[in-house]
Amino acid sequence: MKKYILSTLCSAFVIPGLGQIINQNLKKGMIILSVVFILLILGAIKLAFIIKLLFQKPGIHSYDSGMILKRLQGENFSALWILLIIFFIIWIYSVLDAFWTGKKIESQANTL
Repeated sequence: MKKYILSTLCSAFVIPGLGQIINQNLKKGMIILSVVFILLILGAIKLAFIIKLLFQKPGIHSYDSGMILKRLQGENFSALWILLIIFFIIWIYSVLDAFWTGKKIESQANTL
């Protein structure tokens, strides 16, 4: 399999940054992997806080679905949306960079 195809598929479907590592660009790959890891941790923490607040509001003793839905409608999900948008931008960048860098490496190998 050609390197630019493998690196693109790895960045797209395995984890962003892996394609850069396959293309021998370790620094860029590790930075992307680190940023993605931090975004996932921040998203999990924010989600845990939302779930905690959802089930620990005072004065409510039953956890029926109607009450949970009302609480969910009152929650602010903007931080999760921002994290998701940042992740999506990094993911797209990682895929495109892995493709173009792999293509450049492949063309340089063919000219030698």
